[in-house]
Amino acid sequence: MREPQRLGDWLDRARENANGWKKALFIVLGIFVVLNLFITPHHPHFTGEGLPGFWEIFALAATIVMVVVLKKIVYPILARPEDDNGRS
Repeated sequence: MREPQRLGDWLDRARENANGWKKALFIVLGIFVVLNLFITPHHPHFTGEGLPGFWEIFALAATIVMVVVLKKIVYPILARPEDDNGRS
């Protein structure tokens, strides 16, 4: 019988295969963009929704905004020492 694997072993393997996962992700996203050129909504709710690749571009922009907000605003708040109450 096989012993249960540890989480650390799984994370090490995932880290080793990161480039493969990244390539797979980009391939899937590329397929979605190409499909969006041919499959469009019949009744878009607003003008942008009818443009090919709109949702992919929207998702990319939203992700970039979230990363910037987290790195510039949220991380400094979370990275403070526990005994720091904000007063100088």
